[in-house]
Amino acid sequence: MINPVLKAIKNRRSSLRFKTSPIDDQKLNMILEAGRWAPSWTNMQPWRFIVIKDEVIREKMSRAASTFFNMSIKDAPICIAVCVNPTEDPFHFLEDGTIATQNMASVAQSIGLSTSWIGVFSLTNEKNSTERKMKKILKIPEKWRLISILPLGVPKFKQTKTRKQLSELVDSNYFITKEEHKSKLETEEKVSDEIEKTGETGTVRDLERAVV
Repeated sequence: MINPVLKAIKNRRSSLRFKTSPIDDQKLNMILEAGRWAPSWTNMQPWRFIVIKDEVIREKMSRAASTFFNMSIKDAPICIAVCVNPTEDPFHFLEDGTIATQNMASVAQSIGLSTSWIGVFSLTNEKNSTERKMKKILKIPEKWRLISILPLGVPKFKQTKTRKQLSELVDSNYFITKEEHKSKLETEEKVSDEIEKTGETGTVRDLERAVV
């Protein structure tokens, strides 16, 4: 049986369109609690969450978003804006905000809802950025940064995606380059082929020695 936390993480997808179904306060509070309990550097908790239900505000936000996911802002009955205060955590405020966003997205998935992760943080904080436009709409103070917008609702369509294999992502003890990964996979394939050919019960290590 799959771990329920892992199941929610694996099934989470960013939804482009949402149904008009309302979200009750109990579910909304569960999602906000997940954000509140996110880890942060030395437990500074430098975040604020803005819950946007107003259709006019969401329409303005949708026009300001420079991504095709902007329609999800308008579609979703609720959006959550994740803001952080860099003066409270000048070193890790960006990670703090993204972890809180991920927590909320995962819990939303676990209770039958969906989200659309829209990152709006501007590394250079340029004046005409999506972040600046959104901050103006939401009346966010200058010193605060806007990390993400999280449209929330019941998805219209079920999204499916795949992920790379762990063998492509996980190294042992030190970083392995792409070329080394390729060589490692080729060796494993040779070993697998050798097992099929021989039908012997020798260990994989024995076969690796034979191949190498």
